[in-house]
Amino acid sequence: MFEEYPKEVTLKDGASLTLRPMTRDDQYALYSFFIGLPEDNRRFLGNDVTDRKLLEKWARNLNYDRVLPILAEHDGKIVANATLHYQTFGWGRHIAEVRVTITPEFQGRGLGGLLLEELSRLAASHKVKKLLARIVTTQKPVIKAFEKAGFGLVTELKNYVKDIHEKRYADIALLVKELSA
Repeated sequence: MFEEYPKEVTLKDGASLTLRPMTRDDQYALYSFFIGLPEDNRRFLGNDVTDRKLLEKWARNLNYDRVLPILAEHDGKIVANATLHYQTFGWGRHIAEVRVTITPEFQGRGLGGLLLEELSRLAASHKVKKLLARIVTTQKPVIKAFEKAGFGLVTELKNYVKDIHEKRYADIALLVKELSA
């Protein structure tokens, strides 16, 4: 499945990036990527990505059949992290959750769409039929990017998540993309 990586891609503005699966050696570069994000970009992520021990655990326990992280690099620096979270048993085996985080300097340049296309292709090859994305509703440009990539709004959950400081609730949009056979 990974014979095609590393893969070179070009954004609409001509910037060249490399896409590849995360390896165990990426834990420090991934930490630098997450620490470099403005707090507003990390505020509603599902994990405390500033916790070095958590990133060490992710790197140590890589299992591409459960979570497949694809990194985007520019000039040797990680500029995006996109993951497929597979459900490996039960009634949701045909569903994978998609998460995408991009540095501000690469947002709005088409990288999100490229990553969603890449994750859709990888998920389909893994026999996934539906992709799920959970996005804080205040992130209107992110929701639009997912809709442009074929995701549709299913519902919104009011006051569903708290920010990293556990001070503020936010609404979550659930978006789903049906994958063709």
